[in-house]
Amino acid sequence: MIRAYQAAHGGLVFETQRRRRQVRSSRLLAAATVLGMALAVGTVQHFASAQLDAGRTAPAAWNDAK
Repeated sequence: MIRAYQAAHGGLVFETQRRRRQVRSSRLLAAATVLGMALAVGTVQHFASAQLDAGRTAPAAWNDAK
């Protein structure tokens, strides 16, 4: 009976549960990595954009306060 179950399902019950846990944790780690990289890139892009904006000067006509 156990051999028939193994043949039908590719392993013991405990091995299947362990494999499912491994797959779930791998997918969670991959999602966390993608989210972390997106946050890092967004932060760098925000600061680079702010630095670029700070380097720009307004046209001289805008600064004329008479």
